[in-house]
Amino acid sequence: SKKKVAQGATLVYLDEVGFSLKGVLRRTWAQRGKTPVMRLPASWQKLSTLGAITSNGQFLQRTQTGAVKTGDVLAFLNHLLKHVTGELVVVLDNAAIHRAKAVSAFVKTQARLSLVYLPPYSPEFNPIEKVWAYVKRNVLGNFCARTTKELRTRLRAGWQRIRYIQLPQRLMAATSI
Repeated sequence: SKKKVAQGATLVYLDEVGFSLKGVLRRTWAQRGKTPVMRLPASWQKLSTLGAITSNGQFLQRTQTGAVKTGDVLAFLNHLLKHVTGELVVVLDNAAIHRAKAVSAFVKTQARLSLVYLPPYSPEFNPIEKVWAYVKRNVLGNFCARTTKELRTRLRAGWQRIRYIQLPQRLMAATSI
């Protein structure tokens, strides 16, 4: 993989994240001595996002209702192949959906694609984790969606902000395989 990257392959960091309707409480104002209470809808509904940042500064994502499954990973790998030119070295964690036989079989059919798995329990090696933290802190902080549609709209604005500020490029500058 290092050889492929040295020969010009695009390094791609991939991961998924879940966003629930419960909200992300950050800071708020309150009268001294009175604890602020935030009433939230009792819902377990969530959206999941599969995302990737590339060594070229591209940020790609796909947001869906419910959990990410192996078929979604395959669809996202196809999405990457359509939107990123040349060879791709995709770095991802050891989640079962990433190690599924269907994923390995798919990769064998794609000459441009190879996968590198991170060591177990090492999210600090995947810079897209910083994108997820940024979104939770700066896009969803103190925001409480009542519906998944509302949450999706807010996330869409967040994805645009990430592309605008070129956060992935800054993250990639400090990262190497």
